[in-house]
Amino acid sequence: MKIQTIVLAVTASMLLFAVSVTVIAQDDGGSPYTFTSIHGETVEIYGGAGPYRHDSTYKAIAFCSFDWVSSVVAFPLFLLGIFLYRRGRLLGQLLLAALFTYLAYIYLIGFMGNAFNGLFLGWVALFSIGGFGLFLIVSEIDFPSLRQKLSGHFPGKPVAVYLFSVAAILTAQYLTEIFTAYLTGAPPVSLDHYTTLELAGVELGIMIPLHILSGVLLWRQKAWGYVLATILAFAAFVVFIALTISLFLTYFICEQGSWMDFGITTGIAIVASAFSLAIFRQLRD
Repeated sequence: MKIQTIVLAVTASMLLFAVSVTVIAQDDGGSPYTFTSIHGETVEIYGGAGPYRHDSTYKAIAFCSFDWVSSVVAFPLFLLGIFLYRRGRLLGQLLLAALFTYLAYIYLIGFMGNAFNGLFLGWVALFSIGGFGLFLIVSEIDFPSLRQKLSGHFPGKPVAVYLFSVAAILTAQYLTEIFTAYLTGAPPVSLDHYTTLELAGVELGIMIPLHILSGVLLWRQKAWGYVLATILAFAAFVVFIALTISLFLTYFICEQGSWMDFGITTGIAIVASAFSLAIFRQLRD
């Protein structure tokens, strides 16, 4: 156990809660209006007086969902992770690693892709803390003894198949959109009034390769495979819960999106939740 890791985890949990509650308190439900982008596309802007007033309605609802999930789910789990970590539990290490990953992923997308707002410095701080916290916590894991702490019922190959499947779904989704834009000359469907597809860049450049690498290592029963699989499955559990909520609200309130998108996202959230629970239950701590 390292004091700097505890300090980062406590700081991350407090800042995450403060940022999330601030957004929830300031959000007024928006006041949507249409805007013509530089590509000539008509985009619905969230409006209102909250932090996401200059974002598209879809992205504003998505990040509002993340704020609720961060305050109701991620924050209590941070407290649990800190408690377990202080007791020297491997479960605490892996839980904090997954939560640091969640911070680095979500808030990288936030400060890169959302319209500038008063949360910018808070998001940058959360991204930075997430990245450095992940590095510190993973560097502390005793890899030689890791497999001894996992029972023989660890769902290695099913989790590997899940990781490969997520990578395939995300690859197909983003490449289809990008190549369609290349071939037609029209802007990508999800571009809205923004300048680039920051989410597609993060997924194609970082998350998809990580899922593939994790699946390969886990299939070969390497220690790094167990760690990466646990982190990615749990982070996906939190992320896809938020995305499921946002797609549900977007479909029924804004009448945008499709049941297929909602079904795929919900399915991944359920599978990631089941694997996260199964993985954590197999730890011999």
